[in-house]
Amino acid sequence: MNAKRYVGKGILALLALLMLVPATFAADGKLTLLSLNDIHGRIYSEKDAGGLAKAATVVEKLRATDPGNVFFVQVGDIDEGPLFFYFHGKAEMTGLNAMKADVGTLGNHEFDLGKEAFFEATGYAEFPIVVSNLRFKDGTPAPFPEYVIKTAANGMKVAFFGLVTPALAYTTKGSDDFRAGQDLPAEAERMVNILSSKEKPDVIVLLSHCGIEADRLIAKNTAGIHAIVGGHSHTLMEEGEFVEGPNGWVTLIGQAGSYARHLGVMELALKDGAVSKDSSWRVEALDANVPENESVASLLEPFRKELAERLSTPLANQPKDMDSRKDFIRSSETNLGNFIADAFRWKSGAQVAVMNGGGIRGDQLYPAGTVSYATITNMMPFGNTLCMGKISGKELLQLMETSGSALIGEKDEYDANMRTPTGGFLQVSGIRVVFDTKKQPLLIDNNAITRKEGERVVKLEVLQEDGSWAPVDPAKEYTIATTDWTSGGGDKYTVLKNNGSFISLEQFILESTAEYIRFLGEMKAEVDGRITILR
Repeated sequence: MNAKRYVGKGILALLALLMLVPATFAADGKLTLLSLNDIHGRIYSEKDAGGLAKAATVVEKLRATDPGNVFFVQVGDIDEGPLFFYFHGKAEMTGLNAMKADVGTLGNHEFDLGKEAFFEATGYAEFPIVVSNLRFKDGTPAPFPEYVIKTAANGMKVAFFGLVTPALAYTTKGSDDFRAGQDLPAEAERMVNILSSKEKPDVIVLLSHCGIEADRLIAKNTAGIHAIVGGHSHTLMEEGEFVEGPNGWVTLIGQAGSYARHLGVMELALKDGAVSKDSSWRVEALDANVPENESVASLLEPFRKELAERLSTPLANQPKDMDSRKDFIRSSETNLGNFIADAFRWKSGAQVAVMNGGGIRGDQLYPAGTVSYATITNMMPFGNTLCMGKISGKELLQLMETSGSALIGEKDEYDANMRTPTGGFLQVSGIRVVFDTKKQPLLIDNNAITRKEGERVVKLEVLQEDGSWAPVDPAKEYTIATTDWTSGGGDKYTVLKNNGSFISLEQFILESTAEYIRFLGEMKAEVDGRITILR
């Protein structure tokens, strides 16, 4: 009798478990997913490494190993930089179309140049672009399919859906007309339920431009996703992560770095409808050992030539290396950040100028030599314009607390959903500031609501007309120059957005910086102690 009750309870428990896990997955089989993420306009090989022509060689080779069972996907942030600025995505999409991409999703940088350029760029794609958490401001869905179904040669039915970062509105200038769903596990679960009931696929793949931490969160909280192919955080994963979710469901996660330097390769093996231990993830380095696909290279060459002609005009001498390395410009004072902020202050005549570190690109030491339009277009590729306004000393303190929130302290539990994005760290001119990262950071959520005031600014001084420095006066008014992105509330700078005094100076920051270079006769700046960080 006890045994019967035990068996009966066991059967009921098993039935309950099966009800919680999508019941549409039964097929055994193998698939290969090839991926590129975060290309950021780097479609050409640099120093015989990276680029779409090399990626095309590997994609073609791997497709031939198992025809019809290999899918090539792109995971957002295709666009950025001079190519995007001048060709609005046509160059990047020409390469991906030639590679016969099967499906893609959106990244935040596709929105950099505004709505018109965004739709122009995505319109060049000859493959479906899926995203399920993107809506217009009024709540209506964006005009992209939430998912697409592909059938492999082995008969397996594969569903692809996409998610874009919830921080879209605060990380990208041109996304004002759109809103991204904030609750990623809920968005993912909604899609699994739709796919399971409507399409009954054998495999569900999430293309996630949300970052590795978000991908882990989704996998831990959602049953039914077999694979997450990721992007946004530029994480180079030599091996995949098998993440256990509800009821023992296992999801395999992989991400292939950035800048088309590596191709992601996920070998997905299913047993009884679940990811088996035979599944794997690796990256293929697109290095000097990989030849370029001549057909793809020839299609992309006209864009390279035209861009070179547009950008080759020299401006002046650059006597020292200029530092745009991501790990530095988003967390410390750099000479390039100082130069650009100085250019803003010079052009506008403002007392103070600030530039978000995430708006200064290249992720490199720009070598000493001759600086040209090509150089500064790489440095500032987003088409931002210069703005000027008036703020109180109290608002200036709030501004710098917002910047200080982007800094990650030694024992700091940084949560991007409650802090300023790291790209929101400000390079400055006309002020000196001391941050203490051991103190409380400003906590501000993705709806720009302050959850806790910051205490990291321990000293803030403003440059005076006579060259001396004076402590900021909370009651005094100061003039300030910055970009339309920052003054419009980007990177959670609602203190400026709510100010209401900012006007456009109707000049691209690229041109303001070029004018400053010509005025000085060289591009030169030092790290001079404007920003001090106590750790």
